[in-house]
Amino acid sequence: MDYKKQIKKWLFITISLLLIEGCSSKPDVYTMQIDVASKKANGEDWDMMGNAPDIQVSVDKYPLSLQKSCHDTYRCKQGFSSRKDRWYIEVYDKDLGSDDLIGKGDCEEGEECNLGLAKVLISD
Repeated sequence: MDYKKQIKKWLFITISLLLIEGCSSKPDVYTMQIDVASKKANGEDWDMMGNAPDIQVSVDKYPLSLQKSCHDTYRCKQGFSSRKDRWYIEVYDKDLGSDDLIGKGDCEEGEECNLGLAKVLISD
């Protein structure tokens, strides 16, 4: 086999293996801890009855399911899976009427992100 054919064959095998590896890789599972300030920016309680917020989170505009452990609390942990290590996060106080935006912005794995009235930490 000549030199050019060997290189083409090697490149084909290498690219094929990289594509197979990329297609079969599973997303990583992450844990997001959200800490919310005890009051809204205007000093009012999050809920009418003085309760803590019901924390609802969206990752890259995709809302995650509302966890029972995130009802009436200032600290919440939420799991999600992704192939990325940087996301656009939105945190809301879920209400019957309209939801209150707590904070939004970009957050990277391992970095404590200050998003409005929320602090978010994402770890694997």
